[in-house]
Amino acid sequence: MADKLVLDLETQKEFSEVDGRKPELLGVSVVGVYSYVDNRYDAFLEADISKLAPRLQEADVLIGFNIRRFDLPVLQPYISFPLATLPVLDIMEEVVKNLGHRLSLDSLAQATLGRGKSGSGLDALRWYKEGRFDLITKYCLDDVKLTKELYEYGKQHGRLFATGRFSADKLQIPVFWPDRKRELTDVTKMLTEAFTKRLQVEIEYLSQTAPPGESGTTVRRVDIYHFEAPYFEGYCHLRRDLRQFRVDRVLDIKPTWERYTVPADFVPTVTTA
Repeated sequence: MADKLVLDLETQKEFSEVDGRKPELLGVSVVGVYSYVDNRYDAFLEADISKLAPRLQEADVLIGFNIRRFDLPVLQPYISFPLATLPVLDIMEEVVKNLGHRLSLDSLAQATLGRGKSGSGLDALRWYKEGRFDLITKYCLDDVKLTKELYEYGKQHGRLFATGRFSADKLQIPVFWPDRKRELTDVTKMLTEAFTKRLQVEIEYLSQTAPPGESGTTVRRVDIYHFEAPYFEGYCHLRRDLRQFRVDRVLDIKPTWERYTVPADFVPTVTTA
């Protein structure tokens, strides 16, 4: 069975100790991994990384924070196949795409989860020099857990949070990585057929605008008044109002035999659900 792995690692050196900013020269002290198939956290010391390689190669996706630019290049010298070819979900990339600048794992976790990291990378470097692999392992797996919980929060709510640079107000970071229950091509086909036949649909929908503390995923019955991918618009029986939806945010769809008519005075809008 293919797996989803959450990954983080700690290094032996910092950039000031090697020539240039070359992650591949930093060396691995510990790699931490969470497996969704096994529901288990594992740690691999430098000498054991060969045991991790087949699990990386077989994974459906590697989930991490800044792993594409840091963790995977650090790990590459220990792996015989190119890690850059593996499917990756990098939470840092979502942050940069929406905020326009980088953010630390600690600040993202504080704003989203209400708690931060258990230590710092400098601590891990010092522990490596002291041979305290027990402390490095705990710290690394704590980061894996934070990353996993950020991923799961984003999957459930469709957003993460960050603290603004110049104010204490929280900034919302839209993300989209839910487990899709039905393929997008099937969703589009079923929406098209329902609109053509004027049949109400029941959809499981991931919205970006749910109030804080509420799940972004809701089940709604919708009469489709207008359909032009990637959007469709109609009467939402849950909200009792007109709403516009994105096709790619429909996680599941079920047709019903409830018929409806499009109001004669209906005019498509540009508001979003």
